Amino acid sequence: MLPIAGLIGHATAVFHINGFSPFIVPVSEEFGWSRTLTTFGLTIILLIQALGSIPIGLLVDRFASRRIGLVGMISAPLGFALIGSASGDQTNWIVLWFIMGIVALPVQSTIWTSAISSRFQASRGLALGVSMCGTSLASALFPWLGAVLIQHYGWHRAILYEALIWIVVTYPVMLLFFRGARDVARTDPTDPIVAAAAAEPGMTLTQALRSSVYLRLLLAGAMYTFVIPPMIYNYMAIQTDGGIDTIVAAKTAAAIGFASVVGRLTTGFLIDHFNAARVGAVAFLLPSIGCAVLLTQGVGTGSALAAAIMLGLTMGAELDIFGYLTTRYFGMRKIGSLFGCILLSLSLGSGLGPIVASYNFDTHGNYSGFMMLTIIVTLLCSAIFVTLPRPGLIEQAKG
Repeated sequence: MLPIAGLIGHATAVFHINGFSPFIVPVSEEFGWSRTLTTFGLTIILLIQALGSIPIGLLVDRFASRRIGLVGMISAPLGFALIGSASGDQTNWIVLWFIMGIVALPVQSTIWTSAISSRFQASRGLALGVSMCGTSLASALFPWLGAVLIQHYGWHRAILYEALIWIVVTYPVMLLFFRGARDVARTDPTDPIVAAAAAEPGMTLTQALRSSVYLRLLLAGAMYTFVIPPMIYNYMAIQTDGGIDTIVAAKTAAAIGFASVVGRLTTGFLIDHFNAARVGAVAFLLPSIGCAVLLTQGVGTGSALAAAIMLGLTMGAELDIFGYLTTRYFGMRKIGSLFGCILLSLSLGSGLGPIVASYNFDTHGNYSGFMMLTIIVTLLCSAIFVTLPRPGLIEQAKG
């Protein structure tokens, strides 16, 4: 059940990103704001997540995952609910998102990834794939649920109800089943999986930062999240701006989540059996195809669905590949801080990308320029993965 608990944790980690997607248009219309201002909160929160990723990783290395994660399963949804109290004052809006960023720190992917990796060896890729389906679940569920709640209750109350539903449904599962190897060791120190995890070698963050392999992973992560997350949480707006009905757009956006489930499980299997770096190189080509379809065919129901599937498949591969390669190249000894720094790069890209995407819309009235940028950046990401070595502990991690 641990991968299922990790799945729920990963969904909560992006609750405020995917969950905010159906709220962008009603918020901007009610307050008369530009898309840049409306989505600026996402930039704030992602930059806070970036700054907090290494400290959270260090806390995981010191205290293990369970206690941190259980706090976050309450604080993050409640922080999202607080957004519904927005008054239309710009300062109030920024303060609310700043609070959201702080209370969402205890649900970062480092927490769930470190717990999963510590208890799975041979099938680590598939276990991570199942766990990271949480972000796919978020992409499929939260835009649809938010759109339905908005239609019935308005966006202010819809945010509150969505958060409360999530806490009530998921917290009991996390309380019962979320335990990493070090959490298990507190109750059963003789568990063989616990002993194996404790004996695994690895590098410190300082050592990893001297490795060109680690630096390439950081660069690829920042580039990827600069373009893909903004495409995903602006995807409903891209469709409705193209004339597609809101509910139809929500269903099409949900296809991103369903496709990413396929992408995660397939990627998890593939990286357990084939060169994970090459799998990553192929996966990062898909968004360029999806964006090319939208640019050449226009934003229609068919082209939007095709592009959604392409985006979803790549989104499904992303965290699996970064998490798996980090553990295989650099070991488990300090996985919290190692993956925390990877999350730093991912968060930096996610924090800056929305500004560029929204500015592109406010300037040109569409997202075409940003889609062209997405094609270029994902091609470069794919090229970086081609240069990575076959997964296995690099020499400095074997000591």
